Amino acid sequence: MGHAEAGCADRQQSNKNILCWKRKSSVKNENTKKAKLETNQKLSLLMLAIGDFLSVCALSIISPFFPAESARKGVSASISGLIFAVYALVVFVSSPIFGMQLPKIGAKPMFVFGAFVAGISNVMFGFIDRLNTFEIFVAASFTIRIVEALGASAHSVAAYVLVVDIFPDNIGTVRGLLETCVGLGLSAGPGIGGLLYGVGGFGLPFFVCGGIALFVAVVNVFILRKPQRNEFKPSGTMLSLIRLPPVLITCMITTLAAMSGSFLDPTLEPHMRKSFGLSPSQVGLLFLLSSATYGLCSPLWGWLSDRIKHYSWLMTTGLFGSALVLLLLGPSPLLTFLQDSVWLKAVALGGLGVSTAMTVIPTYQFMLDSAVNRGFAENLGTHGMISGLWGSVYSLGEVIGPILGGTLMDNFNFSVSATVLALLNFLLAIIALVYFKLNALNSKADKAIHGTDSEAGGSAEKCGQKDNISCVRF
Repeated sequence: MGHAEAGCADRQQSNKNILCWKRKSSVKNENTKKAKLETNQKLSLLMLAIGDFLSVCALSIISPFFPAESARKGVSASISGLIFAVYALVVFVSSPIFGMQLPKIGAKPMFVFGAFVAGISNVMFGFIDRLNTFEIFVAASFTIRIVEALGASAHSVAAYVLVVDIFPDNIGTVRGLLETCVGLGLSAGPGIGGLLYGVGGFGLPFFVCGGIALFVAVVNVFILRKPQRNEFKPSGTMLSLIRLPPVLITCMITTLAAMSGSFLDPTLEPHMRKSFGLSPSQVGLLFLLSSATYGLCSPLWGWLSDRIKHYSWLMTTGLFGSALVLLLLGPSPLLTFLQDSVWLKAVALGGLGVSTAMTVIPTYQFMLDSAVNRGFAENLGTHGMISGLWGSVYSLGEVIGPILGGTLMDNFNFSVSATVLALLNFLLAIIALVYFKLNALNSKADKAIHGTDSEAGGSAEKCGQKDNISCVRF
């Protein structure tokens, strides 16, 4: 211990802060490993997980049957794609706003109120199939989805801040579990929607999910406690956060990963119905296959990212994998030797779940660590800002995906749609790989000169500005 303290004293003040923090961090990490969740924390984790799952499930639950229902009302694939996309568009716009306003409103009130609004809106959407006029049907679809998205956005942003307060010794683990639930909700929604639609018709999926969401919201009023810490103020602005190169490229990766799945919402069902005669329930099972592989692989990629600490490797490999399986999903006109079949679609969708999980799971932590290593204080304000930005860029992908997919479907076909997404994944994978490699070379040079590891993409001096800022490898 004395030798380490002497080493800190001999360095410049910035490096002293870094090394001393690392020593404190190692002790803290050892204590964290021993920390066990209390009963209230376990209940809170369960309710947060269910709430996050149901909140995002509403985004994709309509995928297997809404295109067919809306087509019977005279709605084109392009307009159907806009109805899918408006939900994510509202989340994209509102998430940063909720993130910045959270300190004024409070995390728990925002979380509970958002869940109530989303749950009620979900139930109301179950009645729109009774509207027979084209204009009223479209207007009601847009209006209810917009209100529901506002509730879901507030709920999601507040959830990340509650995690920081309720689980101070297990933040990373709990965040990973909840991210898995969010991904499962987005992916499993079509499967659940298709199955419930087959059992009880258009309204049942919304009545079930909305009813459970309302019940969970009531329970959370009594289970979740108010945040005990008040260090809400971040050490930077949203604009300064986005300007950070590693954060910006991670935003691009997150957006494209969301696009790669959401373009299927308005396109897969009509393609499988016309080409293979599959029912909405059968299409829902295909969506469920993708969600199953996503859910099974998410904990694996989370565990692997914690072990190797090279998030960039996971993200770029996931992009290359998505490019490959999307070419198979079409199948792409470039692969003239492939014969289209339901089995090929099933294999490709399963692979898409694996590659998307590999791409998405590290993104939130990478953005957070990149911000911290560039001088942002690791407090509730920064967490709120990061969660708002992450939710916004993911939702941007959910906006662009259905619009792009529906447009390509109207003007070309499903194979061309999948090929376009595959090429976008391949192009971004190349760009990201080049950036991360150059950044790694610069970090090694910086380490050789200053004796510090700044692979996170920030200067060593900024990394050591505060005791609660860590230096990690990417």
